This record gives sequence, C-alpha cells and structure tokens, in this order.
Amino acid sequence: MKLNYITQNIGYLENRTKIGIIKFNNEVILIDSGLDDSVGRKVLRVLEEEGLHPKAIINTHAHADHCGGNAYLKRNTEVEIYAPKVEAEMVNAPYIEPLYLFSGAAPIKDLKNKFLMATPSKVDQIIAKDKSELEFEGLKINILPLPGHAPNQIGIGIDNILFCADTIFSKAVLRKHKIPFYMDINKQKQTLDFLKNSDYKLYIPAHGEPIEDIEELVDANLKVIDEIENLILEITKELSSTEEILQEVCNQCQINIERIQQYYLLKTAINAYLSSLYERGSLEISIKENLLSWRNK
Repeated sequence: MKLNYITQNIGYLENRTKIGIIKFNNEVILIDSGLDDSVGRKVLRVLEEEGLHPKAIINTHAHADHCGGNAYLKRNTEVEIYAPKVEAEMVNAPYIEPLYLFSGAAPIKDLKNKFLMATPSKVDQIIAKDKSELEFEGLKINILPLPGHAPNQIGIGIDNILFCADTIFSKAVLRKHKIPFYMDINKQKQTLDFLKNSDYKLYIPAHGEPIEDIEELVDANLKVIDEIENLILEITKELSSTEEILQEVCNQCQINIERIQQYYLLKTAINAYLSSLYERGSLEISIKENLLSWRNK
C-alpha cells in the first residue's frame, strides 16, 4: 500500500478503494478505511512508517469497502469514527445491508460476506445532515452531501480538493460494470449536476484516478443513466415484471449474471430506476397473475 501525497498534508493511500489522508502535526484524519482487517493493518503499518497516528476516520458511507477497516483500526488505536446520519446506523450494524438487499427478510448466506457486511464498528460521532463542517484542533474540513449511490453519502472538501467517494465512476469502471450501483437515481443525478457545476482544483473518486476537469466524466456517468432509463422505457412498452425488466436490461447490456451477490446488487439498481421513473410519472404499476408489473405510460 502506497501513500501518495497531493500536497504537503493531503493525499491518499492507494487501494482498491482509495483511503484519503489529511495530515496535521503528527496525526491524520482518514477518509474511509477499506474493506477489512487486512486493509486496516496495512493502513496502520504505512502510517507508523511515516510517524503518523490516526486521530479520526470519516466514513463517507456505509458500504463495506469504505468502512470494513474501521474495526481493526479502532481495536489497535484510539481513533474516533465519524459517519453521516443513516450511514452511521449501517456502520454500527452492517447486517442492515444484506437485509435490505434481500427485501427485508433474513438474508441468505451468500449475501453475508465481507463484501456486503463489514465487521461492525461503533461510530463515535454522527454527522448531522445539516452539518457542513468538522473541526479538529483548528483544522476545518468541509462536509458535502452527495447522496445517490448510498442514502446519505458525503464528500470531504479541503484546500480546494474534493474526496468524492462513490459519486462518480471512471470510464473503465463504467465499461466493466455497465450498470453502476445507485439506490436513488434522482438524487444521483442531482449529485452529478453538483459536481459538474463545482470548481474544485482536484477531485478524488474512491474508484478512479484523481481528476482536475470532472465535466467530461460527469457527462459519461449521466449518459449511462440516461441509456438505462431509455432502455427500461422501451422494454416497458409491453407490460413487464421486475424480473423480466432485469433480465432484458442485462441482456441488452451484455451482462451475464454469474453470482448471487451480483444478481441482488443489479436487481436493487434496477429497482432504483423503476422507482425514479414511477415517481416521475413515466411508469405505471399493476398486479397481474400475482406478479407486480410495469408499463410505460
């Protein structure tokens, strides 16, 4: 694991999910903590080599690859954990994530793994929804609401740099996954519009390289959303069940679902589109032959 500095005091640890670093004196604020104990162990080792001590972890949201390292760091240091309201509940009780993916029923064992259910860690400070700033011994950090991918995801702004979590995906990720995971399409569009109209000097996505001009990448992410919406509207010219829509969208996007976890993540993402289109009046719902179905108005 390599520590990359952007400025003298701001950088990130290179990892499958980037972990932000804000240094002051000989202490650091971590932005997220990675997937599990093994990542937490690597984080602590790198910091010790640099003569640094973790003071706080700010979790941008509660997905396991962003908070799974919390528990190890908490056990081995005096670090305090901060997380936004709603997300904090899932950091405290990670069982909630497989629970909602399985429609609120006791989740099957295939969904109870470290990729969907992090080791629990107690959040010490809940960041209120209207909180726009955190202060650590005179160091001020901006908190920005960036929902869409997760219910109450936040970004961290400091010195004209924005750690923007999972608000935006690289073109490589878009090509690979084709249907990015969002839980609220309307809010995701608002977040992308915010990014497009913002003027930070540098943006650091959790899954992608730091980028100075974010407009083109925002447009690429919005284009994927528009394409999936249009595809669903085309499919639902004929009355279609949720399962039929999921199957046809995957077929059209050349996605071959091979794992149970992949199925439930894709189904949740498709439900986010159906919810958005229904709320906007573009789809109507009916129940026919004991199946809930959708039709384009």
